[in-house]
Amino acid sequence: MSNISLDQFYQNIESGVESLAKSTLHDYATQAKSDGQTTVDGMKEYLQQWKLEVEEGALTLEDLKYLLKEAAAVTEMAALKEAGLAAIRIDEFRLGITNVITGAVASLIKV
Repeated sequence: MSNISLDQFYQNIESGVESLAKSTLHDYATQAKSDGQTTVDGMKEYLQQWKLEVEEGALTLEDLKYLLKEAAAVTEMAALKEAGLAAIRIDEFRLGITNVITGAVASLIKV
């Protein structure tokens, strides 16, 4: 278990999403950052609980990844869609967000 605060946990995720946006969607980084933030904000109420469940062993990282994919799938990537980014690239970005969050949780519990 980790002593990291939830604020630091969310900050790490948001920083990871911002880096993902810049590195994968260069021309759409501003829109990706906005949509990524919206996605993370929409998951915050669940993230705390899921993080605890992974730490306690009630959820595996695979379970977490599934839950994150489902939560991200229902999130509208409005800014990217409006900017004309192809649906496949938007889905790839969603998967990247899932990987960022899973990695943040894994690093906390040293899995």
